[in-house]
Amino acid sequence: MDSTSAEAVHHKSVTDINSSEVEERYGKERAKRLRDDGVDQFIDISSSEKYQHFQKDPWAEESSVKDIREMFPNNRCHVLIVGAGWGGLLYAVRMIEAGVKPDDIRIIDTAGGFGGTWYYNRYPGLSCDIESYLYLPLLEETGYIPKYRYAHGEEIREYANLVAEKYKIADSAVFLTKAEKMEWDELSKEWQVELIQRKAEPQVLNVRASFVAMVNGVLSWPKLPGIPGILDYHGDVFHSSRWKYSVTGGAPEDPTLDKLQNKRVAIIGTGATAVQLAPCVARWAKHLYVVQRTPAAVDVREQWKTDPDWFQKEVATSQGWQRERSRNFHQHFTTAQLPTLNLVNDEWTRAQGMVPIAGNPDPRSPKSPEDLPAYIKLLNDIDLPRQTRIRARVDDIVTDPIIGEKLKPWYPTWCKRPCFHDDEYLEIFNRKNVTLVDTGGKGLDRIAGDSIIADDKSYPVDMIIFATGFRPPYGGTPAEKANLKIIGRNGLSMTDEWNRNGPSTLHGIIDCNFPNLFLSGPWQASTSGNFLFNDDALAKHTAYVLAEAKRRADGKAFSVVSTPAAVEDWSMQILMRSAPMAAIIGCTPSYFNLEGALDRTLPSEQMKMARSGLWGHGIEDFLKHIEEWREEGTMKGIKVEL
Repeated sequence: MDSTSAEAVHHKSVTDINSSEVEERYGKERAKRLRDDGVDQFIDISSSEKYQHFQKDPWAEESSVKDIREMFPNNRCHVLIVGAGWGGLLYAVRMIEAGVKPDDIRIIDTAGGFGGTWYYNRYPGLSCDIESYLYLPLLEETGYIPKYRYAHGEEIREYANLVAEKYKIADSAVFLTKAEKMEWDELSKEWQVELIQRKAEPQVLNVRASFVAMVNGVLSWPKLPGIPGILDYHGDVFHSSRWKYSVTGGAPEDPTLDKLQNKRVAIIGTGATAVQLAPCVARWAKHLYVVQRTPAAVDVREQWKTDPDWFQKEVATSQGWQRERSRNFHQHFTTAQLPTLNLVNDEWTRAQGMVPIAGNPDPRSPKSPEDLPAYIKLLNDIDLPRQTRIRARVDDIVTDPIIGEKLKPWYPTWCKRPCFHDDEYLEIFNRKNVTLVDTGGKGLDRIAGDSIIADDKSYPVDMIIFATGFRPPYGGTPAEKANLKIIGRNGLSMTDEWNRNGPSTLHGIIDCNFPNLFLSGPWQASTSGNFLFNDDALAKHTAYVLAEAKRRADGKAFSVVSTPAAVEDWSMQILMRSAPMAAIIGCTPSYFNLEGALDRTLPSEQMKMARSGLWGHGIEDFLKHIEEWREEGTMKGIKVEL
C-alpha cells in the first residue's frame, strides 16, 4: 500500500511544454463545445411528462414504505428534513447530538430508501472517487472500517443504513414522499407543508413543522441530452442512475452483465459515470460504442482493499484523525506552499489546479478582476505539467494513435471534475469490440428507431445507456433543487426573491426572509472535492444555531432568522473573496460553469453571482470564520423571536 514508487512513476518530470501553444489549443477545443442554449440543451426529466419514465425508481419496495398518515401524528412534526441522502442523515445526526429526539424528526425523500445519489446509482463499476477514509462520515463515531480505499456504491449505501440504525433515524423516514409546497405561518411560527406520497394510491397530506432543513442534495435529478429521436428508439434505453439489470444481467453486487453478450450497446457521455461503467460493459457486450463530446481527464486511482491492521496503525491513529485527514486533504488546494506531509497521498492532493473550484487560501490570490489574467497564468503554470502528464498517459495506454489523440483532454484541470481509474477505462479502446464515436464536441445528430447517428453515419445499437449526469448543482434555488414552492414572510417566493436579488443568508444556512428554514449550501458557504464534508460542516453549524435558539426561547414557540444587516455584511464578505473563483469563466463548458452560460452574464448579474457564490478562500478558511463565530457565543446576526 506504499504509493511512493507509484508516485514516482506518475509524476515524471514534464519538459518542453509550450504553454502558449497549449493554451491556444485549449481555446480551440473550448470553442467546439460553445452553444447558445447552455443548460437548456438538456432535457430535465423531472419537469417533462414525456420523459418522466426515465426517472422511475427501480429499487423501491412499496410494501416496506411506511404510510405517510401514520408517520405524522396530528399532521405535524418538530423538525422536517427534506432529503434522505447523506446530507439529510448528517443534519439529523448532528441535531440529535444537539438534543433533538429522533422521534421528533421526520425525513422525507422521493426515493424508497436512504442514500440519495447512492440509493439511485447502482450501475456496474460504481465507486466513490474520494478516498473512503475521508468520504464516509462518522467513521470515528461508528468504528466502521471501509472495505476499500475507494468505497463501492453498495458499501456506501449499506453504511448509510447502518448510520440510520445507529442513531435511531431509520424509523423517522417517510419514503416515496415529496414536498410540493411550503408556506411560512407567522402567527404560529411554523411551516405549512403540502406532501404527496407516490405509492400505488397517491396520498396528499398537509402537515405543520416547527423547523425545516433543506438537504436535498446536488445530484438529484437526472438529465438527458436534447438529441432528436430519443422517444423514437425501439431498443432498451435508460439513464445510468436507473440501471436496468433486468436487461443487462447482473446485480449491484455482481457485475456479470451476461445478457449483453449478443448486444450492441451505446454509452452516451464520457464523464465520471461513463469512466466507471464502460469497462464493465466492454467486458460483456458484443460491441460497445462510447459517444464522446469532450474527453475525460483520467488519472490513476490506485484502488486497494483495506487491511484493518494497517488502517488502525496508519490511518485511525488518534482521536480526531478523520478531521485532521480532511484538513490535510484541503490544505493541498492552494497556489501557496503545500503541507510537508501528505496524509492522503492521492492524485486529488496533487491536483492544485482545482483551486478555482475549491477556493484559494493563498494571500496572493486575486483581489479584483484586474488581477485575474496574472492569476490564470499562475494557475496554468501550476497545472500544465499535470495535464500534460495525463495526456501522455493516453499515449502510454492507447495503442492506436488516432484514437489516442481524440481521448486527450485539452482543458485545464479546474474546468471539469477530474476522473480516476486504474488503466481499465483507457484500455477498453484497445479492444476490438469497442468503438469511440467522437463527435468533435457536437454530440449525436439524432437517434433513430434502431441506431445512433453521428456526422450522418449510422451505428445500429440494441441498447442505449445515457451517462449524461444530473441537473447542474450550482443553478437554481433550494426550492428548484427540490422541485417545490417555498413561500416565506410576507408571501415572498424564494424563487422570485433569489432570482431577483440572490440569497440573503448568514453563513449559507439561514435566509433572513425564511425563518426556521435551514439550508445546506453551497450558496454563500464553501465547497470541497469531498462534498459530504461540506454537508457535515453545515449540519454541525445548523445544529448549534437551533440548540442555542431553543435555549434562549426557554420552551416558548419561536422563530430563528438572520438579520438583514448581518446578511448584507456576509454577502459583502463573500463578494470580497470571490475573485479566485472567477477563473471558471472561460472554461470548456461543463456543469461547473453552467455549460458556458457564466461567460455571457451581464456585469450586474456577475456582481449578484459573486455575492451569492462560494467563499473564495477555501473551506478551511470558511470553517475558521464560522467556528470563531460559534466560540464568540452571542449568535451575532441571528435573531430569536418569541
